[in-house]
Amino acid sequence: MPPRVTVPNTPPVGAATPPCTLTSVPAGEYLGVARKTLSNWRARGEGPRYARLGKSGSRIVYRVADLEGFVAERMIGGIR
Repeated sequence: MPPRVTVPNTPPVGAATPPCTLTSVPAGEYLGVARKTLSNWRARGEGPRYARLGKSGSRIVYRVADLEGFVAERMIGGIR
């Protein structure tokens, strides 16, 4: 039997993993803003990066990494 290999920082098999994309409501909750605020930012070309999915492009999703980057870019003070 081969030795068991564990990869650091990976969840155990069968464990729930967080989604890598969020729709507008959970993304707003993540940032602490309303869904409408995200909509306004999109209309003005501001806010975090997002993707339009689906045939009509009506499904808006945000990558968690982009939300984290959006917050990180706005950090004020302290050591980087």
